[in-house]
Amino acid sequence: MSNKRRSTHVLVQMALLSLVLPGIAHAEPDSSLEQWRTKEYKRQPGLDMINAAQAYSLGFTGKGVTVGYLDSGIAGNHPEFAGAIAGGFDFNTNTPYANGQGIDSDPPSGHGSHVAGIMGARRDGVGMHGVAFNSQLFAVAYDGTDEDDDILGNDPYEPDPREAAAAFDRVASQGWNYLAQFKLPIINSSLGVNGCNNASSPPPCNVVDYGSPEGVLDWQPLAIEAFHNSVDAGSLMVFATGNESQDHPDLLAGSPYWFPELKDNWLAVTALGEDGSLASYANKCGVAAEWCLAAPGGDDDPGINSVNSSGGYIAFSGTSMASPHVAGGAALVKEAFPYFTAYHLQQTLLTTATDLGDPSIYGWGLMNVGKAVQGPAQFTRLFDVDTLGYHSTFANDISGIGGLHKRGSGSLELTGNNSYTGDTTVSGGRLAVNGTLASAVTVEREGTLGGSGTVSQVDNYGTLATGNSVGTLTVSGDYTAHAGSVHELEVGPAGATDRLVVGGAAHIDGTLKLAGGPFRQNVAYSFLDAANGVTGQYSHITYDMAFLSPTLLYGPSLSLMIKRNDTPFATFASTGNQKAVANALDTGSDQPPAAMAELYDTVLNAQSSQVAGYMEQLQGQIHAGTTSALLSNGDLLPRTLGKQASGARNTTGKETVLWAEVIHQQRDLDGDDNSQDVRHKVGGLFLGGDTAIGEQGWRMGASLGYLENRIKLDDRRQSSRSNSYSAALYGTQAWELGSGSLNLLAGGAYTRHSLDSERSISVHQNETLKADYKAHSIQAFAQLGYRMPVSPRSSVEPYASVNWHQLRHGSFSESGGQAALRGDSQRQNLSTVTLGLRSTTELDLSKTTLSLSAGLGWRHALGDTTPERELAFAALPGSNFRISGAPIAKNAAVAELGAELKAGKNTAFGLNYQGQFGRNQDHAGSLFMKVRF
Repeated sequence: MSNKRRSTHVLVQMALLSLVLPGIAHAEPDSSLEQWRTKEYKRQPGLDMINAAQAYSLGFTGKGVTVGYLDSGIAGNHPEFAGAIAGGFDFNTNTPYANGQGIDSDPPSGHGSHVAGIMGARRDGVGMHGVAFNSQLFAVAYDGTDEDDDILGNDPYEPDPREAAAAFDRVASQGWNYLAQFKLPIINSSLGVNGCNNASSPPPCNVVDYGSPEGVLDWQPLAIEAFHNSVDAGSLMVFATGNESQDHPDLLAGSPYWFPELKDNWLAVTALGEDGSLASYANKCGVAAEWCLAAPGGDDDPGINSVNSSGGYIAFSGTSMASPHVAGGAALVKEAFPYFTAYHLQQTLLTTATDLGDPSIYGWGLMNVGKAVQGPAQFTRLFDVDTLGYHSTFANDISGIGGLHKRGSGSLELTGNNSYTGDTTVSGGRLAVNGTLASAVTVEREGTLGGSGTVSQVDNYGTLATGNSVGTLTVSGDYTAHAGSVHELEVGPAGATDRLVVGGAAHIDGTLKLAGGPFRQNVAYSFLDAANGVTGQYSHITYDMAFLSPTLLYGPSLSLMIKRNDTPFATFASTGNQKAVANALDTGSDQPPAAMAELYDTVLNAQSSQVAGYMEQLQGQIHAGTTSALLSNGDLLPRTLGKQASGARNTTGKETVLWAEVIHQQRDLDGDDNSQDVRHKVGGLFLGGDTAIGEQGWRMGASLGYLENRIKLDDRRQSSRSNSYSAALYGTQAWELGSGSLNLLAGGAYTRHSLDSERSISVHQNETLKADYKAHSIQAFAQLGYRMPVSPRSSVEPYASVNWHQLRHGSFSESGGQAALRGDSQRQNLSTVTLGLRSTTELDLSKTTLSLSAGLGWRHALGDTTPERELAFAALPGSNFRISGAPIAKNAAVAELGAELKAGKNTAFGLNYQGQFGRNQDHAGSLFMKVRF
């Protein structure tokens, strides 16, 4: 393999050396760089020569980039290649390469493995690591089974150079054509075809010796065809210049000299020794200076340390070792700018190289990959780039006679002091100038110009959006906004505004588009100053604020005045509740209170489509929903007492009955077009008892209870909880009437509710608003039924019941933000009338009795069936409004099921189910125990 070692083919023993090269620019040492300069890093001294630590500190390691190469193969089982092999093919064995698999056909040390290690050996804390240690390697091994053992070396003692050249042409073109299929971004070829190591070697000795393109095609027709295929595939082709101490590179690295169409995809790499000067063996850049640069290749001692295919590590010297430094560097640049083509990679590596002097020797100089990952440093001609939706930065100072054409979606930021003299055109995406730009800028229809730097002159046919959010862009010359253009004006949260400062004259046309915010009423926003005056006018202003309107103030500078318009907040509200809170909030819209400034900023700047959503959050419907839930839950206690008291009929004499009942209930109140659904869960315990009073059959009872109510609205961001404590008195009587009995239950109850509410809103900001307050319930209820036996152990009972429930809310005031509400005390009443039929039967079981019951009825509600709460904004006097909660069903079916099992002479256990079905639904289940004594 040519370029593998120098002409003596001597192996240089491995040694470790840290280099400091005079005259070569390196970034100043700092902690971020030093953490990358590990022992593993320093064992490959070429890394520091190319300033690799700087690239690593900026976050670039080759991740996501695949580098192909044509060589003698790769030792797939070497630890440095663990997980690094993306694929490839070995034409010696006709087998594909894969992770952990593959051989190097160049024993004992392996040229291909050594080259691959320089590019992409893993950073694993052992040995050395490659330039792009997180890249993937795509290896192709040329077919070395030809009868000529040195077909790629063109050994000067080869008796038939033509035969060797033909063999090279055949096997090398086979490899390059194979690689071209995969359209890899970078391909390294540490190969050479010219020998001429001594006076007896016949030419051609370098690319110039071929005399003409026809001369090249006479020697290497298949290779040149493969090169064109590689260019069509879009690959950057990286070649070693060769090791024959020639004034010009080998044919491969110098091919664009005869075939200029290859030039934009080519890099020729010459080698530097350990002292930073041209290695004694290296071919100079010569006629390839335009696409040539230098990289570490080692000299006599110690050479470049990399992978030994037989295990461990070894040092070699040669341009073969320089070329993979550049291929690995190209991978870092490709990671930094994924949209770069081969030309962009080439130009970035060339123009950021450290100048070493004579271009005929060193080309552009020593590759500085730490600088290259920050973008190009010179435009030699038009740098036409499509950013393909990516967002990136050119941080270097860019000079040169070329220009910049920014295409495609995504953004490109220029932060350097850019002196290139060609024009700058933005035809797609965004160009942000945050440094200086001497070039004139044209913004086409689909392009956007922004940033907070300085440009020389602007012709805007597209969009001007100064700043990087809110900021000032300076145009040192003239600014011209053409018809159809857009000037996007953004205002920041603190009132700062975009500004355009023009050193020459400004001519305006097109559209002024308002963005950002909040804009505040009665404020004039100055946004354009021109030293030589402003001519023209904007054809119109576009904005999407429902309640604010802008007016332009023309003069030496341009300003925008914002005023409150005549559109009421309620115009874009959808429901009655939303309109109510919108009207209340609107009372302060002309002069918002300071305590609600940010809330008003958001609402006043709202788009019409946002208003209903804001009002839905601001109305505080959880307070009305809590009223709905507690008021509708007033029938739970009478139902529970009625079920337990019915057992009094089965007592004898003056027995006393004590009972305990554990209850769980879930109630769903369906909202309407004005209110959200309410989900109400109840759990608790009732304790009670009753006993006979006098001789007339009356029984009197009492009950104490605790219920925990958990209430949520359907949007899940509003909830309340109540700890409710109840006390009740009740009485029963049964009169014999005909074959049955007339049964009466009557009573009253008092409940104290300790309430806390929480609601989360995200209007002007995320706020969690909380309140704690009290509420009280009083109830009166009665039930009359006629129990008729249908068999000795079964009966039916038609019944009618009434229940009156009054809920009294205490006042409250929320805390937690600008949208806090307050509510005054108020009361609501609900009455229900129920007509139904229930039946009971007893079954004898082994040593006990099971009583079963079932019932069905119709319930009608009267009174405040649509519960309401009157609220106001805590910081806005006079902002009272009334909202409604989920309505309570006026008509509903009720059902009940029960079972009671005697556990002894005086003890019984049971369970009950009670349900209501209509607009609202609830399901209550309970377990109870009774003791008679």
